[in-house]
Amino acid sequence: MQELGLTQMPLAKTPRPPLALYGLSRRRGAAERADRMVSVILLVLGFGGPPGFWDSGAPRDLAAVTVFHDGLAGVHNYRIPAIVQTASALVALAEARDGGDNSASRIAVRVSHDDGLTWSPNVTFAAGSIDSPTARAACAARRTSCRVGNPAAVFDEVRQRVVLLHVLRGFGAGEDAVGTGLVTSTDGVHWDAPVDVSESFGAAAGAMPGPGTALQLAAGGGAAGRLLVASHHGAYTRDYVTLSDDGGASWRTAARPFAGMDEAALTQLPNGSVLLNMRHKQSPSRGRAVAVSHDGGMTFGPLTYDPALVSPVCQASIVSFGNATYFSNPASTSGRDHLSIRKSTDSAASWTSQLLVQAAASAGYSCLVKGALRGHADSGGLLYEAADGTIKFARFPLSLG
Repeated sequence: MQELGLTQMPLAKTPRPPLALYGLSRRRGAAERADRMVSVILLVLGFGGPPGFWDSGAPRDLAAVTVFHDGLAGVHNYRIPAIVQTASALVALAEARDGGDNSASRIAVRVSHDDGLTWSPNVTFAAGSIDSPTARAACAARRTSCRVGNPAAVFDEVRQRVVLLHVLRGFGAGEDAVGTGLVTSTDGVHWDAPVDVSESFGAAAGAMPGPGTALQLAAGGGAAGRLLVASHHGAYTRDYVTLSDDGGASWRTAARPFAGMDEAALTQLPNGSVLLNMRHKQSPSRGRAVAVSHDGGMTFGPLTYDPALVSPVCQASIVSFGNATYFSNPASTSGRDHLSIRKSTDSAASWTSQLLVQAAASAGYSCLVKGALRGHADSGGLLYEAADGTIKFARFPLSLG
């Protein structure tokens, strides 16, 4: 086992499906085929474990399976992962890019019905358009058929559907933000027509959501079912929180923006308050910027810093469920390395456990699944940008032990 340089995910009691289920006969990308070949070798050697959840590499790295890789579905490259869990599936999303940071054109989707062991063979596109005279004209005139990016998604428990928010971009140079879009799906495969919600976003229209997760407030408070999304306007210009009480039909943006902040995430802590966790470009040793709301996201208290959450200049993800809060980011002050998951059991007052996902440097973005995996009550899930340039999914023990 050590000679192979591999680590096993703690996923005992998972049955071994037949090899045909792993897609070994299908023509896949090199990274995905490599994942499956390692799985087969380990099965032959008798080590068990769910296929696809083993990766070669640093012995301490968490085992993972590739979800998106360069060339998949004819896409040049993928970045900016987001993931939600529905009543029956995991829905993984990412920007489908034609090149660099400013080239995102569509949001790609793959779905898993077995807690991330395998993923739908086909990639679907939830929103966006490739460059064409028709798309350019429609985007300029009506903000439809635009390029899209920065997925921020949430599963609406009330309406039993995925709500995906994204920025609308034109076809000019740079970010070229022109508005905010919303698209929904009940299964992650079939998506309704995109809706332009720019007008109701007000000052936050054209700001870039998330990326990663949006938030729905849980039952028990006066704002149960409310949807919230954090977004940033320009690089380190200002952050907004925008909310909806009608499932995304209309939105309103909180009056107070957070100056100098960038990509952000929201979570409802176990104590019921809403935490806004933000990227900034000040000293990494200061930790992530945070602010707390006690009225369901309508207003927030003063901006402070959490020195326990050291971070390079990078996106992060935060979710809460049960009595715990989980946070993922590159836990480093020197670069986007040591992608890790941290856990708090006192509503983010302190962080007592940490689990390494990958040691090597990467693009660094990640997105945690909100909730234990449906078929594995002791496991969570993480979609992240891996060191080899792919986007991978990993299970992890909720104990972080």
